[in-house]
Amino acid sequence: MAITRLNENYTDSRTKRQQILDAAYEVFSHKGYHRATVDEIIALADTGKGTVYNYFVNKEQLFYTLIKERSAPFETTLQQIVDSQIPPLTKIEVIIKEYIAFYAVNADLWRVMMHEVRGLGREGYSNFSQAQRDKYRDWFRSTVGMIEIVLNECIAAGDIRQCDANMAAYALFSVIVMSVFQKFVSDDIDTTAKMISNVFLYGVTNR
Repeated sequence: MAITRLNENYTDSRTKRQQILDAAYEVFSHKGYHRATVDEIIALADTGKGTVYNYFVNKEQLFYTLIKERSAPFETTLQQIVDSQIPPLTKIEVIIKEYIAFYAVNADLWRVMMHEVRGLGREGYSNFSQAQRDKYRDWFRSTVGMIEIVLNECIAAGDIRQCDANMAAYALFSVIVMSVFQKFVSDDIDTTAKMISNVFLYGVTNR
């Protein structure tokens, strides 16, 4: 019986923590980082202040945990694509598809995060310290870096011409993200990914 109670307590603990993260996602996504308050998150999660602070030290840690946990499966998938044996050009299209799928679901939250990192919050400055902003930038570098790895594979295979793979990776990232943020993405993610891939790799000229 003791084991059963332990399992039940563990499950309940995980559920409460997830409730808090789900509530944080809603509040941060709709109000931004600066205007969001822990009290609003507590109310939406239907829990107590002590419970929230049992899991998270402050609002910034809660926000960072939310970002990391929502992005973890996405990062794992990107790494699997990079490590796979599929042709480099095919990897590009598959990566684009994964990016679209991820940002389509998380667009509002990631827009908030990007604005804070770039110092473009609602109040015209970042609410993050420089150290905090660097932490989020490292995440961007890591994920965009996977695009860069595949672009270098394409160059090595002779599929694309020599270029600055880092700059090209950020260019592709920007196209994907802005397509999602501006709602240029159709419900058919496969078709959209193929279109972005074709334009990025082959351009729009007739030659």
